[in-house]
Amino acid sequence: MNARRVLWFLILAGVAIGVALVARANDGYAMFVAPPWRVEISLNAFIVGAVLAVIVAIALARLVVRIVELPREVRERRRMRDAERVRLKQDGAVIALLEGRYGRTRQRVEEALALPHASGLAALIGARAAIETRDFDVAETFLARDDAHAHSLDIPRRMLEAELALERGLPADALQQLAALKKDAGSHTAALRLEMRALMASRRYADVPRVVAELVKRKVYDAPHAELIRAGAHAQALRQLAHDAGGLRDYWQRLPDADRLSTRVADAAARSFLALGGDREAAELIARSLDAHWDPKLVLLYAECRTTDTSRLLENAERWLSAHSQDASLLYALGKLCERAQLWGKAQTYYEASLALDNGWRAHVALGEMLGRLDRADASNAHLAAALKLALAELRRKELDAPRA
Repeated sequence: MNARRVLWFLILAGVAIGVALVARANDGYAMFVAPPWRVEISLNAFIVGAVLAVIVAIALARLVVRIVELPREVRERRRMRDAERVRLKQDGAVIALLEGRYGRTRQRVEEALALPHASGLAALIGARAAIETRDFDVAETFLARDDAHAHSLDIPRRMLEAELALERGLPADALQQLAALKKDAGSHTAALRLEMRALMASRRYADVPRVVAELVKRKVYDAPHAELIRAGAHAQALRQLAHDAGGLRDYWQRLPDADRLSTRVADAAARSFLALGGDREAAELIARSLDAHWDPKLVLLYAECRTTDTSRLLENAERWLSAHSQDASLLYALGKLCERAQLWGKAQTYYEASLALDNGWRAHVALGEMLGRLDRADASNAHLAAALKLALAELRRKELDAPRA
């Protein structure tokens, strides 16, 4: 640092000496004539004066520019100060929103919007909080503000509008808005999740698996969770087709094999086929599903299928007996099928075996009714009385377990 100072000192000293030598050797003069006056000054004085005049002119020019720009700078400083205040309010609103304090969120948003140069982002934050508290009119007011319609806020605003429509019970409007948003900006994860909710609310279950597949690709759902949602959607769609034989068969044929084997899907499809008189189709799909995934409830539904070939139903059910001999539901179903085939002795044996594993009212009722048709009144009455006692006890337990209003 000292060496640099010495260097500068030497340079300035050299310049000063050079200037002094030049000025000393300069004998010229400058003359200014304005009749009747004439002014003569040395050339050195003229050069010094010219330099000083330029310096003064520059200083005055800068002063004038500063004075002219001062109001703009004041306005800019005020704008920056207001923007900082708005930002602090918005940050407070976001923190409150993340904490789940929606009342405080709206308070911070209203404070931010009351300030000059407020951002439309604050309005969207307020709309989000209002939707969470189901203050739909307030949310709509926030979304209707002019500053919320800025181009940069178009996608989040339209997402909030779609969610508002869904929360108001207008899923068709929400789907329409999401379709327009997808066309303009493409699909993204939050929009897909909202679309799935809207499809469920509008009972368009057939379209849900498509959205679930997209969400699986985006790692929103793992495979087991996605399978549960997809199976539930297919089941609901199949139940809706319980009065449309053509639509039911077409939907069932388009299902992937993995979905057809799902017990939940098979149960819904079988019930719809049974409602339409398609007992043969119901029995076949139940049998395929049970071969893949055993489900006692589905076995009971299998026994309700009334095809023209009862012996084949009975043959399938007895084939399952080797692997599920301790399943009371299967034994009950075998009893029902044997009773339908008028194999009274085998039916009684299966019913009694079912009761030995699970003393339930359903098998007592079936056995009692069958014995009544065979004119064995005493045994029939005993089983029916036992069924009534068990049914009343089960009803009492359900009443005790039910949540109180």
